[in-house]
Amino acid sequence: MSFISMLEIAVDPAASTLDAIFEHDLPHTAAFPGNESTEVLQDSQDPSRLTVMTRWSTQSDMDAYKAWRQTPEGQTRLREIVTGPAVSRHFGVRNTF
Repeated sequence: MSFISMLEIAVDPAASTLDAIFEHDLPHTAAFPGNESTEVLQDSQDPSRLTVMTRWSTQSDMDAYKAWRQTPEGQTRLREIVTGPAVSRHFGVRNTF
């Protein structure tokens, strides 16, 4: 069963470093063992609201990634652009059609 993680963040849409930060952080996410896909979604009604959506092969892959992000080598640059508290949600895929 696949697992999906969604990190909802508020950012400054005028931040000049927004794309550079994602280009720095997300290749590491995409290359992490068990990662099946990584996408950044932008709210069509509010461009300051972004969701980083990742799909993982197993929950243990997702858990290993989350643990790695807590280490010094896994730290992201997101704190440079986030303007409020992040919301993290995790889902197991129940059905696929």
